[in-house]
Amino acid sequence: MDMGGGFGGFMPQQSFHMRYSGRQRQFRRFYSAYPIAAYQHGNKMDANYGGKIFMPPSSLDEISQLEVVYPLLFKLQNDEEEEQGKKPRTHCGVLEFTAEEGRVYLPQWMMDTLRLSPGSAVEVINVALLHGSLVKLQPQSVDFLDISDHRAVLENALRRFSALTVGDIITIEYNGREYRIAVRETQPSPSAINIVETDLSVDFEPPVGYVEPTAQSSRASLSSADMNGRSSIAKDIHKQEESIKNEAANLRFQAFRGAGTRLSSGTERNADSNKPASLRSYASSATPDAAQTTDNSMEEDTPVALDLPIGTLFFGYRLVSPAGSQSDQQDEPKFQGQGRVLRQRRKR
Repeated sequence: MDMGGGFGGFMPQQSFHMRYSGRQRQFRRFYSAYPIAAYQHGNKMDANYGGKIFMPPSSLDEISQLEVVYPLLFKLQNDEEEEQGKKPRTHCGVLEFTAEEGRVYLPQWMMDTLRLSPGSAVEVINVALLHGSLVKLQPQSVDFLDISDHRAVLENALRRFSALTVGDIITIEYNGREYRIAVRETQPSPSAINIVETDLSVDFEPPVGYVEPTAQSSRASLSSADMNGRSSIAKDIHKQEESIKNEAANLRFQAFRGAGTRLSSGTERNADSNKPASLRSYASSATPDAAQTTDNSMEEDTPVALDLPIGTLFFGYRLVSPAGSQSDQQDEPKFQGQGRVLRQRRKR
């Protein structure tokens, strides 16, 4: 992860490994510390999610007279508080030299780390730190796991920082939410590192409150909720498949859907009216039972072969009209009128 930034626009940058003459002096001053929320020269609330402070212009004039290492890095220390023989301290860069004289403005997380209240005295010391190669971070909430691309988010967030100190709990912002991240380890320096223009490897510890899922809990969840869900889903899919098959069978083209009638016999028509026609049954059958019924009906309806003597021609059976048809009634004579002529014939 390549970190860029820092404060280096006022003087040419110099290498950390460069040797300096005896005229080099260290910048060390006491200022009154205030949170960035109290800064009155524009809205600078975004600086709360970084590691740089606002200093007065006089500090720039004094630093410019010194032979210091760039980019400018400072150690902030609260001399009034002490815990287990150590004073609260952190490291930072400088964002602007626009603060009022005698004041410095710090991000809120720095105020909490140094246990400072608005107006408390803080010592600002110019230091030089080694370029970092590794940092180990620990998110303070499991909500950090909701971020899909941690590397890209951290690479963008750490551009606002110039240094990282072991023990600090920094604050970053992503998608309108704040995430607190603790610095657990730094290399090569065990206390603080410079992350300006360096290739930094980032490692993570499990977030605070994170519980590793066990094999038994995962199996139990599968056997209870997941299996019930899967069985219900399988039943729904089976019902959908059955309904689709039924709709396809109803929409299938069925040829010869009319009922067959015979000319030879009217009595057999009534007897066989309940039997499906062979061609219709054959065309519309979609199941084995329908196919078996079709075979039986075809065997019953197949005409018997004619066994005629040699030289005999067969022109079909005699037509028998059904009962009640017009053919049973006697034919009435047509054209019953008497003929008339206009000119009578003469008798000879």
